[in-house]
Amino acid sequence: MCIRDSSSGEQWGMLLSSCRHPRLSRVFTAAAMAEQLRSIKNALRKTHRSKLRSMSDEDILEASRAVAVRLSEMPEYQQSTAVGCFLSMPKEFNTRPLLELIFQDGKRCFVPRVESVESSLMSMLEAESLRDIDGFERGAWDIPEPRSHRAEGSNEMELLLVPGLAFDRAGGRMGQGAGFYDRYLGRVEKNDKLITLIGVTLDELMVEQVPRDEFDSLMHWVLSPGSTINVRPHPHMGVKPGA
Repeated sequence: MCIRDSSSGEQWGMLLSSCRHPRLSRVFTAAAMAEQLRSIKNALRKTHRSKLRSMSDEDILEASRAVAVRLSEMPEYQQSTAVGCFLSMPKEFNTRPLLELIFQDGKRCFVPRVESVESSLMSMLEAESLRDIDGFERGAWDIPEPRSHRAEGSNEMELLLVPGLAFDRAGGRMGQGAGFYDRYLGRVEKNDKLITLIGVTLDELMVEQVPRDEFDSLMHWVLSPGSTINVRPHPHMGVKPGA
């Protein structure tokens, strides 16, 4: 299921068309393009945050449970032994059902820890159980975070469940704007360890086209309550993410 966001989608489409036009393309310098892209992304973020605020916690939880069922049915998940998963903020896709599934299935679980707000750096550290996660202290944005003395998951994870304020059927993703996942995914894709990137989202946050540039990582899969979308070849089949 894809819910059209006409304002941001049309703006992005118009910007791309203008840049390809032989006369207008000269007007759009790299700096102007970047600024216009930021403006379009911020407008879409505002719209989708408003959508999330309008949804009840119960509806978000029910939709998130449906995504956990879809994840459980994927052979890539069933064959995995180590999974990375974010910890939810209020009024966001609820990862509790995903975490319950991961631990119930006896898989290793890695969750984010912010290492530097200024540099938008994070790591993925191992959590032992739901009880372990429930005991984490609150960090940036009131999200529970593990302490630093834990195993790091960059070379352990086979799947990484990725948050976002918007996704599309081509694997495009738009985050909250802080850049933590953009930088982390950029580092991960340079590693020898090949990780399947799975965007998890709500139907209400699916759009026809996410505004993005060449630095934005594409997902291999996008899961919502209404759809399981295989975007790119599975990296474990010999195709490195981004190829």
